[in-house]
Amino acid sequence: MRAAHAAGTPPYLDGLNPEQRAAVEALDGPVLVLAGAGTGKTRVLTTRIAHILATGRAWPSQVLAVTFTNKAAREMKERIGGLVGGAVEGMPWLGTFHSIGVKILRRHAELVGLKQGFTILDTDDQLRLIKQVIEAAGIDKDRWPARQLAALIDGWKNRGLTPEKVPAGEGKAFAGGKGAALYAAYQQRLKDLNACDFGDLLL
Repeated sequence: MRAAHAAGTPPYLDGLNPEQRAAVEALDGPVLVLAGAGTGKTRVLTTRIAHILATGRAWPSQVLAVTFTNKAAREMKERIGGLVGGAVEGMPWLGTFHSIGVKILRRHAELVGLKQGFTILDTDDQLRLIKQVIEAAGIDKDRWPARQLAALIDGWKNRGLTPEKVPAGEGKAFAGGKGAALYAAYQQRLKDLNACDFGDLLL
């Protein structure tokens, strides 16, 4: 027979060790969870979110929970739902970096020079546009392939670098020093098309 819960102790705290429970119940200020693989980090995070919701410290729409993959986002939503029920359905800010980036951009497109209804280019469309930029600059597209420039641009965007912030040495890595200028031309083409790529969702 299962032991009765201590008065006022919610069942979702069952099975947590003292350190995990301390992290879950620490509601004032940030908490940094450092632990190896398979030690319960995700459980701590999802239980902490459930605890924040259950104790009324935040509405579901006020919680931001970001993951790397769609699979992880689904699992997190399922786990929180299993702990607190339907409240998880009101969590629009639980998702991947990219999905959350899209939501923010859709709400504030004009702040980054886009208009409502902008499109997000997939990898194939991105490569086609970069090829056009390379050709317009009179650069040999066989010697300097679009995929190489796309990889450089993605790397710069992942590091939060706009064209004007690309270090001079890195700009020289493509077409004899034209990398940053081509990046700027590519961004202008995106703006003209009222479009962005996946990297822009994080930039």
